[in-house]
Amino acid sequence: MEYKTLCVVNPCAGNKRGKQRWQQVDTSLRKAGIKMDVQFTTRPLDATSITRKALKQGYNRILAAGGDGTLNEVVNGFYDEEGIINPEACLAVVPIGTGGDFARLFSFSSDGQFLVHLLAINRLQACDVVRAAYTDWEGRRSNRYYINIADSGIGSETVARVNRSSKVLGGFWSFLLAALTSIALYKNRYLAASIDGQEVFKGRSCLIAITNGQYFGGGVKIAPQATTNDGLLDVIIAKDFGKMELFSIMPSAYRGGHLNHSKVEFHRGRHVIIKSTEDIYLEIDGESVGRGDFEFEIMPAALQLVI
Repeated sequence: MEYKTLCVVNPCAGNKRGKQRWQQVDTSLRKAGIKMDVQFTTRPLDATSITRKALKQGYNRILAAGGDGTLNEVVNGFYDEEGIINPEACLAVVPIGTGGDFARLFSFSSDGQFLVHLLAINRLQACDVVRAAYTDWEGRRSNRYYINIADSGIGSETVARVNRSSKVLGGFWSFLLAALTSIALYKNRYLAASIDGQEVFKGRSCLIAITNGQYFGGGVKIAPQATTNDGLLDVIIAKDFGKMELFSIMPSAYRGGHLNHSKVEFHRGRHVIIKSTEDIYLEIDGESVGRGDFEFEIMPAALQLVI
């Protein structure tokens, strides 16, 4: 297939070092003869509208250059009110942001030679997409797509703290310090979770993650068994942990060993509903998007990923 390529670049990614990092990538790709157009984002959600417009104009390969938030915006740009715009279009990931959690799963890199090889071969793999429903900050019922992870609890509190900070320490330390602060201040919420029509949990929880990928929070392997093309959601529920218990389990969580803890539940399914009588917040791929109740549905093989 002949590819008409657009690179959607967030110049503010990576603590506003995105433009500089992209220039190095751009030089490598052009030297290798990769034909492409480039458009920089200028405001939140700009990557979604840029991608959507480009796909309708005939572009069929989109490079998402930024962090996990930029990638999420680009993924949402593959869809409009009628569904996916071009099922044959593909997505490539150029990690130049802070977290890079989805890129970590596939060992994607912003190294120029790596990207030249990636685009030259252009091997595609079907990737599941998750559709999330929630109430946005303006009080409207909203939908958003994602290919990595959504969560509520300490994770969403951590993301909010990171996004309020400068991120000057980089992904790992920015998220770790924010997570430690969130653990110290967070109060567990009461919630109920149903999967494929069956209630699987009711009680106090410090975190629930609905995952397609494995990593979040700057390298925490929250869903070590997740696969992006199995047609299933992995659901991780951390129950009523005390603060000292959470501090003690954190090193294990970075390695994915927390699933063995008696207060951690693991489930799989295609449709997840989370309800709470308390105010609970949702983060999706590093962005705080709104509050509960939540609904998640897996869309198998809904996107073509360049791997």
